[in-house]
Amino acid sequence: MKIFPVYYFPSVSWFAAALREQTIVLERWQYYRKQHYFNRMEIKTPDKVLRMSIPIQHAGEHTPLGLRKIAHDWNWRGDHWKSIESALRSSPYFEFFESRIEPFYSEPWDSLFDFNLAIITMVRDALKLDIQWTISEQFHPPSYYTVDYREAFSPKDGYMAPWFQPKSYLQVFGDVFSPDLSIIDLMCNKGPETERILRESFDSVSR
Repeated sequence: MKIFPVYYFPSVSWFAAALREQTIVLERWQYYRKQHYFNRMEIKTPDKVLRMSIPIQHAGEHTPLGLRKIAHDWNWRGDHWKSIESALRSSPYFEFFESRIEPFYSEPWDSLFDFNLAIITMVRDALKLDIQWTISEQFHPPSYYTVDYREAFSPKDGYMAPWFQPKSYLQVFGDVFSPDLSIIDLMCNKGPETERILRESFDSVSR
């Protein structure tokens, strides 16, 4: 079994690994950590790579992701959608996927896990990716799994997993390619070519 964390619009590397593994377990009971991808995604703007975070209700330090609740004390959904539109409206496939993406920002969600899972499901189905999963029923240590990806994706600047070999593609802003953004960047820029790029971005020898 291969275990994966459940992130907010996960990165290209997350989907490259999930597509490679094909049948995976999604982790509900991992401890939530601040400043990580559980509630953060990255997109490219004219000036920088923008990190957008979902506000989370306060809870105990060791509260697992499956019990974390989204806070609604400011209009983060409107802010995130405006940023996504600004960054990707002119991409070749934004209009094709817009009707699938926009509903996540027009209706409130309470559970962060359920929100992230719904997004991951949407991406898989929209791109017709051959990825199947089950949801973990309890927390298990790394030794329980054949491959453990729960700590494989770091938000540290410049970090890249050794098995991830990003294939460059044309992005909306700038001449410098920004690797491993949220999957939303790749799918809106490359559409039906997304699966090929994901497969070419995983180096099984270096895993």
